[in-house]
Amino acid sequence: MNNYPYKNWMSTSPYIEQLTLGELVWPGAHNSGLDHDFSYPTYLQLPTHWFVCQDGPFIQQLSEGIRAFDLRLHSDEHWLGVKKFHTFHGYKLLRGRSLSELLKSLEVFLNDNRDEFIVLDFHELKGVNDEPFDYKGFHEVIMTELAPRLIPQDNRHLTLEQLKRTSALQRVVLASDWHPQFNSPLYWPKIRHEWSGSDITSTEQLQQHISRTLANPPATGNLWSLSATSYGELAGVKRITNELNQWFGPESGWAPKCSIINADFVGATRLADYCQQINHSKGLRKARG
Repeated sequence: MNNYPYKNWMSTSPYIEQLTLGELVWPGAHNSGLDHDFSYPTYLQLPTHWFVCQDGPFIQQLSEGIRAFDLRLHSDEHWLGVKKFHTFHGYKLLRGRSLSELLKSLEVFLNDNRDEFIVLDFHELKGVNDEPFDYKGFHEVIMTELAPRLIPQDNRHLTLEQLKRTSALQRVVLASDWHPQFNSPLYWPKIRHEWSGSDITSTEQLQQHISRTLANPPATGNLWSLSATSYGELAGVKRITNELNQWFGPESGWAPKCSIINADFVGATRLADYCQQINHSKGLRKARG
């Protein structure tokens, strides 16, 4: 029995090849480096519901069909090289999984699933204890560990079919703020996030926010992220699996207007399934002209 039926949903949907990366609808993991399987310090184990946003590690999220990763990264000057960089969540830089684990997970997954495409959305880059972020060190790590996998920004208008013909390795979009020491034709601009504007968002408020955003969504063809996350009265992350399945199901009409649907505990939803269906339909329509 296949526990991950959407592990290779892109490569098993032939009409998706007619779409560009900006035309796709992507299932995305909000704060993807903070999950329940990670070993947090003892003092953080009780309040994890305040900041943990996913169920399992990067490799599990990939296997569940997640293809866009919302990443907040900090650099810790006590370490060198790739060990310096870890994910975080919150203003106190609550530490999650490492950049090293992310890179290893990508390599393992893409070696097994060569025609799946992935977006790395580095939404925040911060230093620790008011130190500046190490952009130079980050650039060196990316060039050493990931550069052959990166899709150049100049290829953003190519379809998936054309990207596959262009390179057998380039399957990853890396998007981030521009910085003089983090600058390459391989890097894409920072991805615009549409969120409610409130750290405490009820399910009802979230639904209203999504409805307002999709009434006049950003232009098709560019990557942007719709924040579909809900937090309770104490800012704890709420599971809204049923709501997400309803809001973004094939009959709702919302999902086709999206670029990246950025959600918590997304592997427990049917977003990968819905995105496969929607992208198949979009690609088929495009192929027919």
